[in-house]
This record gives sequence, C-alpha cells and structure tokens, in this order.
Amino acid sequence: MKKIVMLLSLCALSFACNSEDPDTVNDPLNDDVNLENKVLLLKVDFETYAFEGGKELVFPEASEFTISHIYNSPGDFGDITLKYAEVDQTLFAGGIVWMGLGEMTFSESIDPASGFQTIENAVPQPAEDGFSIVNYGPEFEFQDQPNYDAIWDAVENLVAVEDYRNTNPDAKVHLFLYTPSVGIGNPADWDWFVILKN
Repeated sequence: MKKIVMLLSLCALSFACNSEDPDTVNDPLNDDVNLENKVLLLKVDFETYAFEGGKELVFPEASEFTISHIYNSPGDFGDITLKYAEVDQTLFAGGIVWMGLGEMTFSESIDPASGFQTIENAVPQPAEDGFSIVNYGPEFEFQDQPNYDAIWDAVENLVAVEDYRNTNPDAKVHLFLYTPSVGIGNPADWDWFVILKN
C-alpha cells in the first residue's frame, strides 16, 4: 500500500512540474519570455525634451528589424503609419492635419512616464552613427541634426532602456518625429519617439 501511495505522489509531483505555472510564464528570468520579439516606443516632448511615457509592443519572431512607412501627405488631412517590415505589423499610426491637429491612433494609449522604473546610473548614449532618423516624407528630411544629447537624456535613466540596450547593444536607436500639426504647425504639439529593439 505504501508503494502505491508513493507512486501516486511521484506521478502528481511530476505532473505539477510539467504543467505551465502562470507565475513561471511571467517570470522575467524565464528564457521563453526574454526571447520574445519586442519593440519599445518612448515619447519625448519636442520642445522641452521631457519624457512623457511609452509603450512596449510584442511581435512574431523575426531575424531583422526594419521600419517602413505609409505616408499620406496632408492636403487637409493626412496620416503616417510606421510598420515593422519583417512581420508586416504596425508600430505607430497617427493623423496629420494641415493647420489643425491630428492624433495618435496606434497604439490607442501609451503608459504614463510615472509607470516606468528608473535607475541611478545613466545608460551610455550611443555614438551619433548609432541613431537612425525615420524620414517619412520630403518635408520631414532633417536639414539640422536632432539634439541627440537632449533626446537621450530624457530616457537614459529608464530600466527598460537599460534592459533593451543590454539585450541588443548594437541595435540602432531609431528616432521618429511625429508632427500632428503642419502648415502653421505648433511645435508644442510635436513629439519625438525613441524606438528600441530588444
């Protein structure tokens, strides 16, 4: 009888070890979670360089990361969509209004800056050639270089930035300037998006 009880106990223990524990699935030390293909978008105010929040997106696995775009110039109303080209999925979408104000439509919301954990030591800023500007129309090709220092200063103390740079230190840091108001556009409406790939 003792042998049967012991055998049943071992079977139950084996089943428990093989079943997927939700806490293990969400454990940051779980390799399956760390292998997810993720992109981080961080929003930085164009004028003040204040960090305003961000969004982490998860995509199907891909070996490369290329940002493509679909841009409709605003005769009155236009829009911009950024795509993760290798998986053909949206990274960002927003309206652009001539002498008006468009709005971000994807993601529908971003997480507030207060929701991001910080660290004491700043994440080292990449060299200038470590940045890549997303140019999505002739009118948005930059004659002057962005203020890389000020943009990086806004996000350099985020735990998420440290994690992404440690996971993929050679990846380009993509910079995207979203200008929802054009014509007599108001730069107070504009934002930089810092885009990182893990």
